Amino acid sequence: MCGTRPHHRPQPLATDLIVLLLLLALLLAGSTCAEGGVATVDRATAVLASGADSAMGAAGRNGAMQVTRRVLRVGPQRRFTKPSEAAREARHGDIVEIDAGLYPNDYALWRQNDLTLRGVGGMAHLRSQGMIPNGKAIWVVAGDNVLIENLEFSGAAVRHTNGAGIRHQGGRLTLSNTFFHDNEFSILSGQLPGADIEIRNSRFWYQRRPVRHSHGIYIGKVRSLKLIGNHFKGTDKGHQVKSRALANLIAYNRIEDVDGGTSSRLVDLPNCGFSILIGNQLHQAASSQNFNAIGYGPEGCERREDRQKRLYVVHNTFVNEAPGGNFVHNFADATVVVGNNLVYGAGTTLVGPGREDGNVRLALELLPEDHWSAVMAPAVLDAASPLEGPDAGALVPLLEFSPPVGTRIRAGFGMPDVGAAEYLPDAR
Repeated sequence: MCGTRPHHRPQPLATDLIVLLLLLALLLAGSTCAEGGVATVDRATAVLASGADSAMGAAGRNGAMQVTRRVLRVGPQRRFTKPSEAAREARHGDIVEIDAGLYPNDYALWRQNDLTLRGVGGMAHLRSQGMIPNGKAIWVVAGDNVLIENLEFSGAAVRHTNGAGIRHQGGRLTLSNTFFHDNEFSILSGQLPGADIEIRNSRFWYQRRPVRHSHGIYIGKVRSLKLIGNHFKGTDKGHQVKSRALANLIAYNRIEDVDGGTSSRLVDLPNCGFSILIGNQLHQAASSQNFNAIGYGPEGCERREDRQKRLYVVHNTFVNEAPGGNFVHNFADATVVVGNNLVYGAGTTLVGPGREDGNVRLALELLPEDHWSAVMAPAVLDAASPLEGPDAGALVPLLEFSPPVGTRIRAGFGMPDVGAAEYLPDAR
């Protein structure tokens, strides 16, 4: 398996470090209000020179904040035996630590800002059985600047079949090392134009509804969405990732169907948005209900500015077991670049307006057993093309997905290879 084979990686070149800083600036700086309130790579370019100072400054502020923050502890032997009890007591800026274990049928509303909610000693599992009494979610998060980590959500269901592990009704929300499975929806957010959502190193498995289709994650009209190092699979009938965000960074994830799976698109961006999909491992089963893997603008983008109608799909590996279909379908009058992707199977790489550059298509018979290892001759994979344009600096892959979740530094051998990973001669 590609996740377990040894990797002997050279040290990054100085130029690689510069570009790495560029990407880190994009990921750490948060979203900014450019015209129209859209986060773009312009911000990453602007903070490149001061990116290290900015990142360290933010870390220092967070560290200082944690020294003086109150800690509420939840567990069977604690003052608060349920997270909902801590939610009623919490104040702005608190840290809530939840002992690992199972917390059945406990539902909470978090109104406070600047919260950290984390499982300790392992994952704390919020499991719902039956209908959720608030009609929304296991947790409703209404505060701003909330961090959630080491938590598991399952079984969310409500009478109207849109029950979620988390209903997002606040501002900035960050999730790390979370696990959502067997819910009607994992995360639902609505019309929150000032909100930023960032999700890292998390799993979204087998969301389903009893009659209607579900989505692996459903993000409404927020300012920005970042998905980095996550694993999506097994969504029932709906899209694995659906986002109406004004800006989307979908980087270094594994998004896949399962054998006999019935999901629709792997990524659906119905109202466009400035979007970069880079370094993802994508798999579409023959049983998929939609043979279009990535859809851009199918519900219309008339209210988006020109900057918000750009899509870059670069350095991904796409395995298409369907008999046909297409990798990217651009429904909009938008700027679309599909470049340096490794595609296995039949179908069309791009439908609709846009530019293709440096993509490599191979027969399914050449697919490695684990779907993701790069085993073809380097001459085939070295077909990557330099991608030019105003956003070219953000289109260089610096990381790769590292199973089960997370990312690792992508090996550097000059020009990056086609696809989501580098060819490694010592791994054959």
